[in-house]
Amino acid sequence: MNKLLSKSAKTNGIASTINFREQLKNPASLGYIEVIVQSALTESAGFDEIFKLSFDSETDVAWRAGWVCDKISRKFPELFTSTHICKIADALLIVKHYGVRRGFLSILNNLTLPEEISVELINQLFEWLILPKEDVSAQVLSMKLLYKICLIQPDFKQELLAYLDNISPEDYTPGFNSTRKNILKLLNDK
Repeated sequence: MNKLLSKSAKTNGIASTINFREQLKNPASLGYIEVIVQSALTESAGFDEIFKLSFDSETDVAWRAGWVCDKISRKFPELFTSTHICKIADALLIVKHYGVRRGFLSILNNLTLPEEISVELINQLFEWLILPKEDVSAQVLSMKLLYKICLIQPDFKQELLAYLDNISPEDYTPGFNSTRKNILKLLNDK
């Protein structure tokens, strides 16, 4: 794997000691992001640096770092501590860029959530869920997160059911409606 990574890193212009911030300023492709993921996992403190950059004031850097963190959370969710989860949850309440938001929502969907979720975050997820003009990925990821929260805090089940039952499907995309149908089935089966 290290030989493959070294070869990939050289072909993409990433040196052995990586300046992740500079790398994340470049336009990103899936292949390029995969190389950064591998580098973040093999470089000393690489993951910590990438995670920190997902909160960067430069939106493109934060968005791409969030994309890297999302990929890492799918493969190695155990790297994310409760401190990481809390930072992401807090950031979701203030982040404006849809790409950064989508990355953070996706990361949380890949992780085991703590038992205590802030009411502010839950309210924000409901707001993103029901706004027809919201980015569909934020709507779907919010819906999935709310379902996960219902598994931890069953008191929210009836509220989520009510929201999903009262949504007019014609106001939403086919992807949203498919996820809505699946989550309604899961909620009604429990």
